[in-house]
Amino acid sequence: MKQFRLDHGRTLRFVLVLVSILSSSALAQNRAPTPGEELLKKYANSDDTDALLREPKVRAQLEQLLGGELPHLERNLDVRGSVDVISGALSIEGNAPHQGTEEEGVVCITSYKLEVSAAIYSNGTVTAYARDGMYENLPRCITDWITQVNSGHRDRLTQPENVRMARKTGDRRDDFQ
Repeated sequence: MKQFRLDHGRTLRFVLVLVSILSSSALAQNRAPTPGEELLKKYANSDDTDALLREPKVRAQLEQLLGGELPHLERNLDVRGSVDVISGALSIEGNAPHQGTEEEGVVCITSYKLEVSAAIYSNGTVTAYARDGMYENLPRCITDWITQVNSGHRDRLTQPENVRMARKTGDRRDDFQ
C-alpha cells in the first residue's frame, strides 16, 4: 500500500490560487456600477426622455458636441418615444412636429464609456456629431438610424424581397407554412 504524503508547498499554492479566484469573482460581483451603467438601469425603456437629456453628464456633452445646433436637435426630437437600448447604448430618436422623414434626430449614450453621440437629418442631409469625428466609431444606434432615415423608413415598414415570413402551423419542429 502506498503511503500518502502531503506536499505543504503545493497545498499552500493551491489554496492561495483558490482564494485569489474566489475573492476576485466576489469583488467583480460587488463592484460599483459605472455612471453609464447607472443611466442604463435608470432610463432603459423609460418615457422620461427629458430627464435623460437633462442629466448633467449627457447635457454637457450635447452642448460641447453640437454647440449652436443643439436647439435644432431638440426641435428634431420633439416627437419621440421611450428610451431604447441598442447594443448597450441608450437611444432617443424622434422628429420635428409634422415633419417625420424631413426633420429628424437621434441621441445615443454608450453605457460603457458614457459617451454621447448625436445626429440630425435635415434638408436631405445627415450630420453626425461624435467626439472623435469618425463615422466608423459611431455607435450602432447612430449608424442604424442613419440607414433608416436614408431609406425614408421604408426598411421598417415594407418587407424586403429577400425576407421570407414563416408561421408555425403544428406541433412538430418542421411544421411551418
